[in-house]
Amino acid sequence: FPMGEDPLRPATVFIYYPADYLLPGGTILAPEFGIFQSTTALKRANFVNQMVFSNVPTGANNPNGTAIDLSKLTILAANPNALVQELSHLLMHDSMSPATQTQVLNAVNAVAASNPMLRAQTALYLVASSSQYQVAR
Repeated sequence: FPMGEDPLRPATVFIYYPADYLLPGGTILAPEFGIFQSTTALKRANFVNQMVFSNVPTGANNPNGTAIDLSKLTILAANPNALVQELSHLLMHDSMSPATQTQVLNAVNAVAASNPMLRAQTALYLVASSSQYQVAR
């Protein structure tokens, strides 16, 4: 994968996080920040795009046929508010900010209602690649 991680086979029991990573300039252990840098932020957005609009590419170390089932989100696409609320619930434990909800809702509404798959994909991509999704609260 372009992110340098095999999502179904982590290298250690610490998954992908270096267990001894310290926040720069401090003494606080923060393993989750050991894998997040400016370049990985872009790689994550690209990976989310690939997963939402395509699937995991096949290859020697990649599981064949892995894709996201968007059927439940596609059903909600006729009601953009419900779609955004469901993604907030599923991916962000209902903590999506009102500003982010509005931005995602505007983007979904810009997609023709006759294309529910693209509406679902757009919403999922925007939420899963958002900075709010990247931060565990």
